Amino acid sequence: MSPPPGDDRSEAVADEQWDRLRRLAERVARYEEADALGELDEDGRARLDALRLRAVRAAERARLADRLADLIAEARAAGGRRTQFP
Repeated sequence: MSPPPGDDRSEAVADEQWDRLRRLAERVARYEEADALGELDEDGRARLDALRLRAVRAAERARLADRLADLIAEARAAGGRRTQFP
């Protein structure tokens, strides 16, 4: 279901993306700690690599969501003034 007109969730979406990234970073840190102690086998190191990649991608999505939220806020603040948004 889409939000009603004028109800923008872009900030909430950006916050959700940053929360997801924080959770991934915590998991990466736990795996890196285990790796530093020599507790990871080959599968564990592969999982760590996959988590690192997911974290990089999640960081990019969070940055993009933040930028979009900023653009939407700027467009709303511009009100009736001409903006790049229709």
